Amino acid sequence: MRLTCRHFSIAFRSVIFALLLATQFSCNYLPKATAKSPDNWSQTVAQRQQLSSWKLTGRLGMQTEDNGGSLDLFWNQQDDAYNIRLIAAMGQGTILIKGDALGVVLRTSEGETYADNADELLASSLGVSVPLSGLHDWLRGVPAANRPVQKQLWDDQGHLHKLVQDGWNIEMSGYKKVGEHILPHAFYLDRDDQPELEIRLLIRQWNLVAREVS
Repeated sequence: MRLTCRHFSIAFRSVIFALLLATQFSCNYLPKATAKSPDNWSQTVAQRQQLSSWKLTGRLGMQTEDNGGSLDLFWNQQDDAYNIRLIAAMGQGTILIKGDALGVVLRTSEGETYADNADELLASSLGVSVPLSGLHDWLRGVPAANRPVQKQLWDDQGHLHKLVQDGWNIEMSGYKKVGEHILPHAFYLDRDDQPELEIRLLIRQWNLVAREVS
């Protein structure tokens, strides 16, 4: 059975409602955003880009005009190698994505699919575009490296709050200390060319590690 967003729609309704409530509540307390970059922003970006190994868990929610879904996210990164596990609610299935500089493989109960691009593989399985390649950097609260940036806004603490890149509008919030760094824990993504698409990611736990991906 092909794993698509339709399988997640029932469980997603309650999850997205809770996320919307949380977002609406937090927005009342959001500081003003500014287009003036902090004085130490270049240094911050360089430091964040050096974070190459981590483990995190979270909840990924997706909504289109017709479908919605939610997945538990487990992301294990070690330099260029990564192991991303997405588990659907109510026992609907698991997607495992493993990749490195040489390529990527996506595995479901139906078998394995190989490609050069993790985003394309995941879109073909879920039926929804999820920018894993961009999230690799956005998770660390910085723009994706070596790609044009259309817009950046920072909050009054000097944290990147809004970003427009690769056709995505990314909002980052919920910054918390992780090791020696302050990293975002809540993300909202949408696209101007796909107004029906919304993606929300809430990080439950962020850990910086130095062990090899298992």
